[in-house]
Amino acid sequence: MYERFGSRQGFVRFFAYWCLAQIGVYRQFTPARPDHSRRLVFICSGNICRSPLAEAYARSLGRDAASCGLNCGDGFPADPRAREYAQSQGLTLDGHTTVNVHDFSFRDDDFIVVMEPSHIASFRAKVGHQHSIALAGNYCKSRNPYIHDPYNCCDEFFVHCEQRVMESVRGICG
Repeated sequence: MYERFGSRQGFVRFFAYWCLAQIGVYRQFTPARPDHSRRLVFICSGNICRSPLAEAYARSLGRDAASCGLNCGDGFPADPRAREYAQSQGLTLDGHTTVNVHDFSFRDDDFIVVMEPSHIASFRAKVGHQHSIALAGNYCKSRNPYIHDPYNCCDEFFVHCEQRVMESVRGICG
């Protein structure tokens, strides 16, 4: 269970969001792929695992990208396991420092990508409703709107989550 879903709670969230996705609740959060002139802004909870990897990978694919976190302080480095995983993929997170959404400079045409459905309401409460939002997991081959936060998970599940993040970026940039 821990290697596939991170925790029992992770399994429950995964399954609940999957069920809601099956009946179309999150369909509106899968807009068409953005054109190359739009900046991709990846958002997760702490801006230390998922969103910095997404930003670095999108940049490696030639896209303008940035990242920030909904519940973080400013100026902290990426998680050591995220830096290690990125390095194994030919990317670097060494220069990454966290930025809270309150301190981030959004542009009108940013393409906002969040990692899990709960981030939608949190983003709107903190930033507003003027931006359209996409769920990263909806761009994966096997769609599920929920990409679990791997921060407190075992190493095997951490890698699984980071692989899903990269798959979603490929789907968005495809």
